[in-house]
Amino acid sequence: MENSPLETPIAEDNQKQIANTQLVLVPLPIGELSWGWMNTPNYIDAIKPIMHWVAEDARTLRRFLSSLKVGIPLNDLDIFEFNVRTPKQELEKFFKDIKHSKLIGVASEAGMPCIADPGAVAVALAHQRGWDVKPIMGPNSLMLALAGSGLNGQTFTFHGYPPINENEIKQLTTLLNNKATDKHSHLFIETPYRTDRLLQFFCKNLPQDMLLCIAKDLHSENESIVTQPISAWKRKVESLGKSPCVFIVGR
Repeated sequence: MENSPLETPIAEDNQKQIANTQLVLVPLPIGELSWGWMNTPNYIDAIKPIMHWVAEDARTLRRFLSSLKVGIPLNDLDIFEFNVRTPKQELEKFFKDIKHSKLIGVASEAGMPCIADPGAVAVALAHQRGWDVKPIMGPNSLMLALAGSGLNGQTFTFHGYPPINENEIKQLTTLLNNKATDKHSHLFIETPYRTDRLLQFFCKNLPQDMLLCIAKDLHSENESIVTQPISAWKRKVESLGKSPCVFIVGR
């Protein structure tokens, strides 16, 4: 029986890379104020030598590295664009082609790579090859929202994007109304053009005393983190517009 991709033995020509390669998980800003918190000598020193990158969006990464103005040779960078539609086999080939590289960076479009982001595939392949994995500290909207919500940060679930299918939405409503999850926080993100729809869904389907936190425009001048009962959200005329938001439901 064939090995699965994560069980495939490491080829002999990768042995040298095992001892020397480090996969660096590089956070990017989530708002215009992020860089003020991220701009440290350690951060700059860690990313300047990286010539090979796995990025969710190559243009976003190039634009960010260019803005640093620290002498990174942008034209010499080798950036492999990896998103949810990219076959894992192509990433494996990229790693094989750069087997003599000592540093490989992984960057999301915003925030921490591998959290609500497909970069975890790169990390799994790195562990398969015995590489060193080095996460760099940086902003993560989920953790910032949870910390600022006042809801339970000891036990929580990140559900990603809420379902659109009607039957799946009913199952979600049942889950959130389950008394067994009273002390459990549920985190969601939504595409900006559907944030108002999600707020209306929560207001319509959740108990009046259940708490909803909306963390909006984190690390920007318009940052807002508000936790209120559903009853208060229903009374409030609120339009989230196209602001990036994290939603947290709990008690």
